[in-house]
Amino acid sequence: MEENTGTGNGRKFVRMLGRGEMLFTLLKCDKFFPHILYGFLLIFLVLVLNLMIEKTLVEVEENKQTLYELKIALTQKQTELIGLEKLSTVQEMLKNAGSELTIPDNPAVYIRQ
Repeated sequence: MEENTGTGNGRKFVRMLGRGEMLFTLLKCDKFFPHILYGFLLIFLVLVLNLMIEKTLVEVEENKQTLYELKIALTQKQTELIGLEKLSTVQEMLKNAGSELTIPDNPAVYIRQ
C-alpha cells in the first residue's frame, strides 16, 4: 500500500500555476476567456489613445508658447520699424552713412501732359 504524502498534489499545483491553467480549473472561466481578452485589449487601446492625446496636448502647449514668443519678437520689430520711419531718424542715419542727401528745399514739380 502506497502512502500519500501530498507531494504529488503540490507538484501538480505548481505545474498548473506555471502553465496558467489556474483560471480555467479553479474559476471555470473557459467560456469567458475571449471576453476577458477583449476587455484587456480595450483597456490597452484606451491607455494608448490617452498617451497619444496627452502627447498632442503637450505639443499644442509648446506651440502656444512659441507663438507667444514670436508675437513678442514681431511687436519689437514693428516698433523698431516705426522708429526708423521718422524723418529725423532717417536724416541722422544718412549723416552717419556719410551721405549728403537732405530734405529738398523746393517741392517736387509735377509735369502736365
